[in-house]
Amino acid sequence: MAGPSKGPMRKKKHDPVLHPAASRESIACDIALAAFDRASREVDKIWGVDRLVELVSPDVAARWATAMADLNEAIVANQPDMVRARVDICLRGFKRMHELAEAAGHAKADPMIWEYEYEGQTFGIIEDGRQWPAAYDKRPGLTIYTMREVAVALHALGQTVADVKAAFPGAQVSQVRRNDDVLDIEDPLPF
Repeated sequence: MAGPSKGPMRKKKHDPVLHPAASRESIACDIALAAFDRASREVDKIWGVDRLVELVSPDVAARWATAMADLNEAIVANQPDMVRARVDICLRGFKRMHELAEAAGHAKADPMIWEYEYEGQTFGIIEDGRQWPAAYDKRPGLTIYTMREVAVALHALGQTVADVKAAFPGAQVSQVRRNDDVLDIEDPLPF
């Protein structure tokens, strides 16, 4: 992301089973953040994860950064009244940035989802991982992967697939089998 992030991920402390030592102030701060969390998820769904701040002027982005820093300071200080006040400011900031991005004609998140069914399971692939909230909204229930995740998975298969593709241009992977019974000659003998 080119601009400031939405802030630290904070474990909710209002669950007395998971956080029995949480203070009243800490619980109140978490509850005060609920509206901000909801708005943040909605903004990410509409524009893409952390993308809205990139669509506004540097001046507006700088003001957003200041508002976020102030909110984070109130959270760290465990000041519920200040958190509520800073959340209100950030909600107004979300609204204003949304209006500015729309007025400028910026495209909202509308990911192209490549879908492929294999052996009864449908896979969805999107190019930009920042558009996953919009992708899940567009295709609820579909398991969605990013191009990066696909590359990581292919890399995890080792060099074998790449070597086959290099040796046989145009070859297509139709299945991947793992045969653990075959002795790897490069492995040291087991005695």
